[in-house]
Amino acid sequence: MHYFDWTATTNISESALRVYNDISLNYYGNPSSIHPLGLKARQRLDEERSHIASLLGVKAGNLYFTSGGTESDAIVLSSLLNYQSPGTVITTAIEHSAVLEFKNILTKAGWNFRALKCPGGYLSPEALKEALTPDVRMVCIMSVNNVTGTVLDLKSLVKVVRDFEKQNGRSIHVHTDAVQALGKIPFDPVKLDVDSFAGSSHKFFGPRGVGLLYNRNRSLLSLSRGGGQEKGMRPGTENLPAICAMGQALEDVISSRDKDYETVLSYRKMIEEASLKAGYSLLSPSSESGLDFSPYIINISVKPLPSEVFLRIMADKGFCLSAGSACSTNSRGKAESVLEAMQIRSQDRMSSIRVSICAKNTAEEVELLCRALIETSGEY
Repeated sequence: MHYFDWTATTNISESALRVYNDISLNYYGNPSSIHPLGLKARQRLDEERSHIASLLGVKAGNLYFTSGGTESDAIVLSSLLNYQSPGTVITTAIEHSAVLEFKNILTKAGWNFRALKCPGGYLSPEALKEALTPDVRMVCIMSVNNVTGTVLDLKSLVKVVRDFEKQNGRSIHVHTDAVQALGKIPFDPVKLDVDSFAGSSHKFFGPRGVGLLYNRNRSLLSLSRGGGQEKGMRPGTENLPAICAMGQALEDVISSRDKDYETVLSYRKMIEEASLKAGYSLLSPSSESGLDFSPYIINISVKPLPSEVFLRIMADKGFCLSAGSACSTNSRGKAESVLEAMQIRSQDRMSSIRVSICAKNTAEEVELLCRALIETSGEY
């Protein structure tokens, strides 16, 4: 099988797996224990926190380890339930379900949950400025959309929020889901001036079930309770082998990021050309559009075939593709709602497929995929 669903998950790299095995065998003490093996594990945990913080350019004290991007998002959003006086939280309608699924929870608690439309996959600073009101407590804007690969202008959007803060005299927490950004595109949380971001190890060749949360807002309180690990932000015994393997994987992808980006961009251009030749429509920005996008993700409308039918055909030909986010039991439905928020036509939404690329793919594989895309269009 030829794998083109890297946005859903990656395989663990050999270097990350070696680290995982080494830590599992040699650092098996509980980092919260005060005996020598526990202290040894605690020291290694502290070292890895500093290591990952240095890779991301943040303070180690602002970095917390979680089970993944979904939990990291949840910690931030659920913290709003600590407020005695609910206000407004602003996000985009193209967010991952890890953010959008909090609408029901927060509205039941009295919050106003506003999900802004994003024509073409982008949110303009003007639209965000217009949406801001004095009762806004939090703004959540993803870094890279997981369905179409659009890259939102976080720097400009955060500036709008900070300018509003000065006028309103009340702080607003700005959070970004950076799951599809880490290790793929330049991402500097300090320069972006975000208060928190979420990341997930298995998106960049680390193990599954581990992720990270950056948070510099000392007033943010987690609803989780337990033994006090991660300074109470995420209680529970730390998964030291997975954390260290995540650090190795992140180091690897950051060191090869620029080279990998160019490789993937060349593959994306090949897929774009083949898709247009086959008569399909690009739902993601084209590489010639001048818009900011991640080359790792391309969304295509293969109408008149429905997404599920096309995916089965391609699977029979040996290709793993998707219709949307693999984190949802109704991935097509979630992808369609994102595309609707981007103001994509209904017939294109029902026929959308996502091809996600990686530098581990070979040029030969991409050529085979392009050939299959063209052949399939001629069969129906």
